[in-house]
Amino acid sequence: MQWIRKTIPVVFVFLCFFFSLVFLFTLSRGDTFVNYGFSYAIRMGEIPYLDFNMVITPLAPFLYSIGLFLFNNIIMFYLEQACLLTILFFLLKKKLQHKVYLFFFLLLLPYPIAMVSTIFPGYNFLLVFLFFLFYLGLEKNQNPLLLGFLLGLIFCTKQTIGIVLFIPSFWYIVKQPKTFFKMLLGYCIPIAIMLLLFAFLGNFSSFIDLCFLGLFDFQKSNQQVDWFYFLLFLIGILYLLFRIIKNPKDISLYYVLLFSSVVFPIIDYYHVCLFFILPLYLFLDSISFSKKGYWVLTPVFLLICFLWGIVSFQYLDHPTISNYSHFSWVINRESYQKQTKDFLEYVDSLPSNVHYFMRGSENYFFQIIHSNRLSYFDLPNYGNYGYNGIDKMLTRINQQHDCYFVLDYTLLEKQDVNQQYIVELGEYVVEHSKKVKRIGVYDIYYKE
Repeated sequence: MQWIRKTIPVVFVFLCFFFSLVFLFTLSRGDTFVNYGFSYAIRMGEIPYLDFNMVITPLAPFLYSIGLFLFNNIIMFYLEQACLLTILFFLLKKKLQHKVYLFFFLLLLPYPIAMVSTIFPGYNFLLVFLFFLFYLGLEKNQNPLLLGFLLGLIFCTKQTIGIVLFIPSFWYIVKQPKTFFKMLLGYCIPIAIMLLLFAFLGNFSSFIDLCFLGLFDFQKSNQQVDWFYFLLFLIGILYLLFRIIKNPKDISLYYVLLFSSVVFPIIDYYHVCLFFILPLYLFLDSISFSKKGYWVLTPVFLLICFLWGIVSFQYLDHPTISNYSHFSWVINRESYQKQTKDFLEYVDSLPSNVHYFMRGSENYFFQIIHSNRLSYFDLPNYGNYGYNGIDKMLTRINQQHDCYFVLDYTLLEKQDVNQQYIVELGEYVVEHSKKVKRIGVYDIYYKE
């Protein structure tokens, strides 16, 4: 029964991750609904960049969409993420040994540093996952073709990080030119496959516009600094520089240093923690840590995670679990659930097409529970529409007739801080449409 002894820990770790994602950290899910929406759209047969707007390369949405062909529900999205987390757990266990438990309990911390944001499904987690594969392979001096291929997959996950992370590879040109060209070949293989797919789908020019030309608008409009996390970022950078000074020939450290570019231009809890996970790993890997100390600290972090779950549900004020089409086990406040029910009943009674034009996560949620296809109206964030994107979207809105737009008035009146939402587009809808009803924070406008 040796296989049973080996299987039980895997199943236990998998279930811990799955239930943490679904229930324990429901208030911290961030962009999970949007990331699920990308994969949902692909499952529905939509073409990225043509049918809906997205500013990342498409590997993560394609990867996560695979399970949706079996069960098109966000629960499958969480199951896939739990699988990836379990794989990462046991890969790092070989390196960290018993310290891996402490490492992952630190990742589940919601406070005072929101490390838990790193475990949620989507392209940012896949970046971290692929980088760990690359880093571990680099340590073991694996085939440079494979290492380059992994860097290429990172490019296919988020193009900007993929470009930056290839820079240290040029070090091999001087001393190991064969290694460099093998890495370059491996790097180009997944990128070439992706570009050929774009040429076949006819979305190549849209991809260039959204994922590269649109970066100018994104950089100008999305600049945010949380000073606490900026300090945490500096601590991580200083630790890496300390390691590099001690061992300047360790090329893997330069790759980690450049992975810090994931933080820019939005220096907040989410992006800083994506980077800080790597200095944290390096630190734990470098220290001697007795099992006795591990058994003292681990229950402390486990208790913090458990208490956070209790605090979350207290904060929710009468939490309820609701089931919608494609969204099972959604935990919300009872008041929000009632507001959503009233809102949906009214919207479903409208005689014309409805455009949800609020936060991307809410727009995606309402479109998906109706089994609708996604469109460019559903993710109205600065920098998400390519070069000169606001003017393009004003033209699209102007072309819409005999339809309804749903706005969140708190975003327009800036009662709720959300710097990514394109206020100008919402204001244009208000000026050129007629308000017909308000339900909670939702204003419904009719455009003739």
